[in-house]
Amino acid sequence: MRNFFLCLMVSQGVPMICMGDEYGHTKGGNNNTYCHDNYINYFRWDKKEESSSDLFRFFCLMTKFRRECESLGLNDFPTAQRLQWHGHTPGKPDWSDTSRFVAFTLIDSVKGEIYVAFNTSHLPVTITLPERPGYRWEPLVDTSKPTPFDFLSKEVPERDIAIKQYAQFLDSNLYPMLSYSSIILLLSPDENA
Repeated sequence: MRNFFLCLMVSQGVPMICMGDEYGHTKGGNNNTYCHDNYINYFRWDKKEESSSDLFRFFCLMTKFRRECESLGLNDFPTAQRLQWHGHTPGKPDWSDTSRFVAFTLIDSVKGEIYVAFNTSHLPVTITLPERPGYRWEPLVDTSKPTPFDFLSKEVPERDIAIKQYAQFLDSNLYPMLSYSSIILLLSPDENA
């Protein structure tokens, strides 16, 4: 299952994350460092430990989320009973060569239903979310947001205010995505229904 998401990210033009990115490791512009047996290629544990960077925080939260989701650790490719593909509208993925957007919903026994979308275009889009009567989509991850609002964990100060900013969209089953961003939404019972 991990390879599935990695392949999806690579095929959609999402940059891969390399060792050391979580603390801002640099190779000084050298793109061919395999023969260097020095600090350029070493993972700097001291830098990681002293780092309280926003990217490190995001990695920790994403790793924790991935471990908590049973459906993100499957040994087999999910079937149509668990996975549904989407485009800008639910159930209509665009598999053409020019498409720069893909989304899917995944049924998870721990988290419920998860909506994941990647917008690799230079243009922002407003997407239509799958309708689930009696439920509403709640944002968890939006990589276009500044820290700490990129991952809305329960510990984020003013989390409720950040979610309310999207209420008008979510009430209409829509979500605005900026260019080169990805989102994760969780399905939760609608208290207003």
